[in-house]
Amino acid sequence: MYIDKNLQRLLLLLPLVLLVQPLAAQQMLPPEEKLDVVQDCGLTISGKVLDHDNRTPLPGATVYIPQLDRAAIADAYGNYHFHHVCQGTYTLKVSFIGYTTEAYTYRITTSSVRDLQLHSDVAMLRSVEVISTKVIDEAQATERLAGQELAQTRGLSLGETLEKLPGVSTLQTGPNVSKPVIHGLSGSRIVILNNGVRHEAQQWGDEHAPEIDALAANELKVVKGAAGVRYGSDAIAGTILVNPSPMPDSAGISGNIGLIGNTNGRMGTIAGLLQGRLKQQPISWRLHSSVKKAGDSHTPEYNLKNTGYEEQNLAATLAYDKKQFGAEGYYSLFHNKTGLLSSAHIGNLTDLEHAIERGRPEETGEFSYDIERPYQDISHHLLKLKGYYNTGDSGKLLFTYGFQRNIRDEYDKHVQRSTPGGPETDPTIPELHLDLITHTTELVWEHALPSAISGSMGVSTIWQNNTYEGRQFIPFYKNFTAGLFAEEKWRSGNLQLEAGARYDFKDLRVKSIDRDNTLNKPNYRFNNLSGSVGALYDAGYHFTFGTSVGYASRAPHVSELFADGVHHGTSSYEKGDPDLASEHAINANATITYHGNQHLNGGISFFYNTIYNYIYLQLLPELVESTSGSHLAYYYKQADARFYGADVNLTYAFTDQLALDTKATIVKAYNTQENEYLPGIPADRLTADLQYEFGNNERSRLENSFISVGGTYVARQNRTDERTDPVLAAPGSYFLLQAEAGTTVTLGNQPVTISVSGNNLLNTVYRDYQNRLRYFAAETARMFLIRVNLPLHLKQAS
Repeated sequence: MYIDKNLQRLLLLLPLVLLVQPLAAQQMLPPEEKLDVVQDCGLTISGKVLDHDNRTPLPGATVYIPQLDRAAIADAYGNYHFHHVCQGTYTLKVSFIGYTTEAYTYRITTSSVRDLQLHSDVAMLRSVEVISTKVIDEAQATERLAGQELAQTRGLSLGETLEKLPGVSTLQTGPNVSKPVIHGLSGSRIVILNNGVRHEAQQWGDEHAPEIDALAANELKVVKGAAGVRYGSDAIAGTILVNPSPMPDSAGISGNIGLIGNTNGRMGTIAGLLQGRLKQQPISWRLHSSVKKAGDSHTPEYNLKNTGYEEQNLAATLAYDKKQFGAEGYYSLFHNKTGLLSSAHIGNLTDLEHAIERGRPEETGEFSYDIERPYQDISHHLLKLKGYYNTGDSGKLLFTYGFQRNIRDEYDKHVQRSTPGGPETDPTIPELHLDLITHTTELVWEHALPSAISGSMGVSTIWQNNTYEGRQFIPFYKNFTAGLFAEEKWRSGNLQLEAGARYDFKDLRVKSIDRDNTLNKPNYRFNNLSGSVGALYDAGYHFTFGTSVGYASRAPHVSELFADGVHHGTSSYEKGDPDLASEHAINANATITYHGNQHLNGGISFFYNTIYNYIYLQLLPELVESTSGSHLAYYYKQADARFYGADVNLTYAFTDQLALDTKATIVKAYNTQENEYLPGIPADRLTADLQYEFGNNERSRLENSFISVGGTYVARQNRTDERTDPVLAAPGSYFLLQAEAGTTVTLGNQPVTISVSGNNLLNTVYRDYQNRLRYFAAETARMFLIRVNLPLHLKQAS
């Protein structure tokens, strides 16, 4: 999609406008209404949310501090925390379905632990204001990234950010395209919810990264395995929830400006947030924008020509909320132009064979911000309309409508398309133009019954229409999917039991043209079921045990059925199979968590996933040649498979200031029909970080200072051979050294957070098995990221 230069300038200027506007507004106020900048200090408020009568934890309870406009959700053990809090007096508002809302006021002068208690009173349900309507199924293996951990990933893509979590890796296409992989599964098997709307794009492609601005997220959650029945039966791998922060609850204006720089690719990013709430009306609003630009990346030995990218994002939210009912409107635009490694797009078979043997680009060039053919230009529009109505003592009724339009233009290196009656070739016309329009609806009743049962039930629909212009890779199709679901949770004392079920009907109507110009109009109908049961038990002595078993079925995507041609981003030839059947997965996991200890906290999670009719891409040993060049060749095949492994996440605090954080993931995947390991599965990974936090000094202008050093070890993927990877063997193991330091300095009354991080500090030359372009080039070299964050939290003086 072409974006007008004036719009690009507007997107670039918006963060600056967000910075200037509140400061200008402050100067225009009368002296008695001047706005105060709230400092971002280094104290912590933490504790547990407990039932007053039996002292059991209340996971999912909301703790909200109006003075900070910040909220926290109690975890599976009832724990909550707020970091970077200044000295002062704060009110902690605590709410949970089935309990009366309580308010506790404390004078905070040092970091404090405050346990909060709620009284059960179902009759007061209509007065409970639930800020977060999505409470994740804690019996299922769940990972969360928020707060400082999320802040330390700013500037990375969504896939690279999620890679910080155990069990999540990335599938890469060169240095600037990555998409998440959960326990070896990716693509259509992962459902992503962006601000409560199921993300629908051309996610079937290995080089089709999620069109989501990670800078707009306040929290990322990953629910692993087939247990998120609310989100779709095709979530065999799991569900990713990209959640923004709650809308402002008190009158005033707040904002944030972020600046990020990356030395590898000379990337620059500016992001701005401005939000507020009216004083007399229950209306809140939010604006967010970000702009990124990067040039060619480089390895320790050479430049990676044509690997720059540009990205512009814009989002706006308007909400009206009262205790009885409310509504919200949201719109976002994501636009990205990404250059593709020139050396991976080769004109003939001989040159392709030599390129793979050589293992490095023949043409490297000098650093440039120019993006030439081949490249991709992607735009994604999202419109969300949401309303809720409190149904008295029963709970809440919610309706969400989502409209999405995904436009993907792909420009070849060797072939240019011409328009009918136009010039012989036109470089402004893409060789493939994909246009996907999606309408989604969801009607949900969230409830809490007097018998300690809470849950939700509802219906959802998806309407899709996909068209294309240019060469055919996937055909025209229309898709209609309708689903029914219910999930319930029962809690008594230290035991929590959960169960859910879902049914989906899918009608897929395809219009394709064979190579002999024969028009085919096949129609597919699928009936898919999914369900899960789970239990969570707090055994005391710091131990909690969780287990769940889930079943899910996924209909094959139209790309797996009908792909036939050159897959542009990976420069590969792919062939589908119209006779593929639905996948059926049985997933089990067990988690042991050790928590609340002064020194050691963490857990280990085991998973076992059996997938019948598992669909995957198999690389052929022969290379193929087409009108657009020479390519690696893949075909979709189906087999029964078994996935199993473990995730480990442990933190050991030597002192209050020094802690070691360790994460490890092992994934094994086996083709049980052909008695061989499956290709494309992530290698074993171990990450360790040692972090030291400096104590705050009242006489110093520096606060929240820290320094960390760590390393990532990725083993060689030995569970592969010449049959599964016939063109090039898996690369060797590698170790990457990283470090980071950060602080918050007060300049005048304005706190500024600054951090510097370095990756691949030893400048290691390596290749990653999960990079589709490892045949042609190594991974990127040493890089340093600089992050500057200016919180502009403004409120009217009392």
